Amino acid sequence: MNEINGNIFDMEKEQLKVALKALAKKLNLSASDLAKEAGISPSTITGFLNDVPGRGHFGLSAKTQNKLHEKYPEFKEFIDTPPPLQQAVEVPVIGVWSADYRVVGLELGMSNNFIAEWTPSIDLYSSVLRTELFFAKNFANRLEQHTISTKRYYLFKNIYNDDIETLIGKQAYASCEGGTYIGFLGKKGSNINLLNFFGEHIKSAGNVKQASVIEWTRQI
Repeated sequence: MNEINGNIFDMEKEQLKVALKALAKKLNLSASDLAKEAGISPSTITGFLNDVPGRGHFGLSAKTQNKLHEKYPEFKEFIDTPPPLQQAVEVPVIGVWSADYRVVGLELGMSNNFIAEWTPSIDLYSSVLRTELFFAKNFANRLEQHTISTKRYYLFKNIYNDDIETLIGKQAYASCEGGTYIGFLGKKGSNINLLNFFGEHIKSAGNVKQASVIEWTRQI
């Protein structure tokens, strides 16, 4: 299973696309020429920009981004300076996704919201912050350090889905017998249960009672 599941809209991936297009426009280069001059296969960049299956879904690797940074120093400026918000909105943060997949309360001093650009129905969503320890514990030696240490918010609607069976295989914010969790929904017999990134049953969660699918993710 992947961190960015098929049902999730990755906000910073879209920002990366904006940065690439802005860089190409500034240099008066096509996306293919931009890639060639940086020593990158053109299909890597064009596939990412056009969401080509197998290329666009997972974003750009750290190696590819490093090549872009080395060839085009101004690329970092486009990444670090997001486009101005046309209309800002505060998205509530209601908990922290801990290393055991359980959602726990915010610690003292943590912000209970983050600022995002207004989009239709954004007021219907809440979010959970992934702890920095999550991947350090669950993906030790599998991910690069920058991936582990970044803060990421997971957004879902404030109402539970009416038909939980339609969420099987998707990542969701779930009310379970053992508490509140974020995981992937699975089914065993007549019971809906929760799975981790490796497809293993999260036994402490128990059966899932209600769930709301994770729709967006935002890195800060």
